[in-house]
Parts: sequence; structure tokens; C-alpha cells
Amino acid sequence: MNPKKLDYSIFEKFKFERKPVGIKYSLDKLAGIKESAKDLALCEAFKEAQTSKPFYISKVQCGEQVLGQVDYPPIMYSGQLGPMFSMFKNPGANRRIYDYVPHLPLNSVNYITHASIDQMTFDPDLLIFTCKPSQAEVILRASSFSDGKMWNAKGSTCLACAWIYAHPYLSGEINWTVTGLGFSMKARGVLPEGLIIITVPFDQIAPLMENLKVMAWEPEWFKMGREKFVTEVKKRSGELGKKMGVNYAGPGTKKKK
Repeated sequence: MNPKKLDYSIFEKFKFERKPVGIKYSLDKLAGIKESAKDLALCEAFKEAQTSKPFYISKVQCGEQVLGQVDYPPIMYSGQLGPMFSMFKNPGANRRIYDYVPHLPLNSVNYITHASIDQMTFDPDLLIFTCKPSQAEVILRASSFSDGKMWNAKGSTCLACAWIYAHPYLSGEINWTVTGLGFSMKARGVLPEGLIIITVPFDQIAPLMENLKVMAWEPEWFKMGREKFVTEVKKRSGELGKKMGVNYAGPGTKKKK
């Protein structure tokens, strides 16, 4: 495997309470990294890596279908589990999720390596952030700073891990969710509620870091207070309108009769 090439030091500026975690999918074991001795569900693995040495998992206690290790068994396809665990009203509602929940192709990955960002020896396939909303705002704004793409927050009641581990990797889209929403994660007490989980796929990491280097993390507009902000918006909008040859005094301005 190729050694790490990117410089991730820009993320140190955030001073995250919980370290970002890099994920690497591979067919071979990564040198110097041992298997986790814990029986982890997939939704627990990235949380474990925030405070541990790097490790790999080749099996999980829950979520193995998301990793393509096994297919969904008939009992899951039947939809009977959803009503039993108060996830869905009826089996039909539960059954529908298996037609859209993402998962890696069967037997396409042998090892899933986890390492906190300060211990990564590889460029990750996924970089997972667990952060406060104010930090998430900076990351998400940076994610669309140069291309204007919309933010994505896709998820489902069960198999919430699929939207963290499979969807971004397969789609190339950054995805985010809020702790306290995923059913199994909530039942297992993986993380306190109200934190933002953002997963960045490999091809979006470098552009994200480049945007973080050039954009204002805390624009002056965030600091001036409501009244001054409203006044400045109207003033600047009016000035721009004059340059464009149109009469525009900013949002919320009533038209004169």
C-alpha cells in the first residue's frame, strides 16, 4: 500500500474534542496494525478509534452486511424485525429499506482499518468527523465553497452505519447525520446526542482541505450582530444593484407603491 501523501495538519486548527478517524478498505492487512480485540458493532468502530491505537476489523458484531461480508438473511428481508424493535409500523415498511440502503459489494473488502487522524499512516478512503455544530458548519461550508454543491444528510432508522461507511465511499458524496438519530447507535449509547457526524470520501478530502486554507472560517458577518448584519446586507445589496443597473435594496425590503 502506498504511504500517506497528504498533509492533514489543517484540521488541527479545529481543536476537536473527538479526533477525526480515517478508514481504509483493503484486501490485505496494513503493516504494523493489529486486529481489534473488541467485539464491535460497525457503528461503534469509529468511536473506538478516536481514543485507541490504530486497528483493523475483519468482522463486526453488527453491520457486516454494510461491509459486504455477508448478504442480508431472509429474516431481515422479511421485515419482521422492524416492528419487533419498534423501528417500523409493519414489515412492509421495514422491507423497503433493503432496496435503497447502500452496502459494499459482497466479498470486496477483507480488512477495515481505523486510525485517528494523528496516527494515520495511510491516506484514508473515508475521513469521519464527530464535532459540534459550529465546527460542522465550517466543514460543510468548505465542502461547497468552490463548487456550490448541496449538502447531503441521508440516513435511515436502522442500518445508520451504512450512510457513514458505505454511501460516501460508493457515491463520492460527503454525508452527515446527527448523533441520537440512528436506532442501534442510540440503543448502544455510542455517542451523546447532538453531535454532527460527517463522512468525507477519499476524492473530496483534498478539495476540502484546500478550501479550508483559503476561506474565512469565521466571516465578519457572524460577529456584527443581527441589526448591523441586516443593515449591511441592504447597503451592500443596493450598491451591487446599482452596478448591475437594477433597483434592489436587499431581501425583506418592501416595494414602494
